[in-house]
Amino acid sequence: MKRLQLSPNFYLDEFTRSQTAARHDIDMSVTPGSEVYRNLKLLAELALQPAREALGPIFISSGYRPLLLNQKIGGSATSAHVHGLAADIAVSGHSPLLVARWFENSGIAFDQVIHEFGQWVHVGIVPEGRVPRQQLLTAVKTAKGTAYLYGIHSMPEALRRAG
Repeated sequence: MKRLQLSPNFYLDEFTRSQTAARHDIDMSVTPGSEVYRNLKLLAELALQPAREALGPIFISSGYRPLLLNQKIGGSATSAHVHGLAADIAVSGHSPLLVARWFENSGIAFDQVIHEFGQWVHVGIVPEGRVPRQQLLTAVKTAKGTAYLYGIHSMPEALRRAG
């Protein structure tokens, strides 16, 4: 089967992989030309491709999530992943903190960048025609659940602040 290329270094199948979806027989197909497809292409071109060129190979741990998959994994009811507008990424050879800080200083018109638990970076964009928030957050686990702090912080600093 021919892979559908979204940008020079990203393909559609990288955004539609999910072990949870496979276990629960959730359809992950995205139709070329659909709104989700256009959003994923925009995400790849505007946010992830520049990061790839600057930082190197990127692994997408979570891309598009159909609503049922998003519910199964306990994702936010307002998750940008459901619309193909976000990806959780890791970059070979770089810490998530460094990747989040790169986005912070990149000039890319992202909606949200979240340094999540020191493990990965959530990168979200908005659909064409909308104004991105340029929101920077750090997520940490606390005794009360997940806390989201404004700004990009190291995990020790975030845990201290979330105290």
